[in-house]
Amino acid sequence: MLCATMQAEFGIEPSAVELSAHLIDDLDLDSIDLVDLAVSLEQDRGIKLDEEELKSVRTVGDAVNAVRAALARGAAGGR
Repeated sequence: MLCATMQAEFGIEPSAVELSAHLIDDLDLDSIDLVDLAVSLEQDRGIKLDEEELKSVRTVGDAVNAVRAALARGAAGGR
């Protein structure tokens, strides 16, 4: 899911999207790209990412965890 979004939005090769990859340092995203990524994930998955969680997202793994948390909240009836 995240690999496909990052390839479609930013042209990043799926092989570069590793859990430990730093979004800014390794994948060359900037702060605007990070906002675009969050919006795209919210729209594609019908979720609402927690703004406080997003402030601490630095790596692909952090982004995956934020999406998982949002999906869990959605499944539990919260958004």
